[in-house]
Amino acid sequence: MDAQPFEIFGESHLVTLLLILALAFLLPLFIKNSYLSSKALIAKVLGFSAITLELIKPFIWHYWMDFPWIKLIPIHMCNLSTLFIGIFLLTEKRIFFEVSFFWGIGGGINALVTPDIPKTFPDPQFILFFIGHGLLIIAIAYACIALKNRPTLSSVKNGIYVSLSILPIIYVVNMLLGPPANYWYLGTKPIGESILDFFPEPPLHIPLLIIIGAVLFFIIYSPYWIYDKFKRKDVG
Repeated sequence: MDAQPFEIFGESHLVTLLLILALAFLLPLFIKNSYLSSKALIAKVLGFSAITLELIKPFIWHYWMDFPWIKLIPIHMCNLSTLFIGIFLLTEKRIFFEVSFFWGIGGGINALVTPDIPKTFPDPQFILFFIGHGLLIIAIAYACIALKNRPTLSSVKNGIYVSLSILPIIYVVNMLLGPPANYWYLGTKPIGESILDFFPEPPLHIPLLIIIGAVLFFIIYSPYWIYDKFKRKDVG
């Protein structure tokens, strides 16, 4: 079967999204009430898989698909999110969960819905892209549902602080490497239509990115805030 040009919400796209969604919720729900050792073992497998995949993907992109090394350093937000959730599942250091939760939900879901790929299944780019981003969402869902982790208001602050700390480093990396390096899309807008089309030209878009990112973190946290608020009323 030859790969056709990618169509957003086409058959292959929808089937892949539904498969990722099913795995993200059914796997942790199935494991949730199992023995603690089973949950811990699966967490370690997911964590190891996430980290390993991010470390070998650049070699696959380069040697199999001829992408330049300068674009393949795993420091895009989704790359770091996957590495961070992997580290959390292996070490249980909470800061990695907090950052990965907001970056992964905010960036990972957007990437899955509007992927920057040329062709649909079974094109290798399609497969690798969705395996990587799908594993990120599945790992976060597992940490939340099976391992009963959740963000707090302090998590929002930590996510913002870490983002602001790493952003200038990413900007300097882009400057030092030069085009086509464009990590976090701080140097140029992404190819194709995106929300950044409505922003000022780089680097003047960065302050708006920071503001929108902070607002997005609070929006992602809002269901937990609403739940806590109603829970306190019920207790009262």
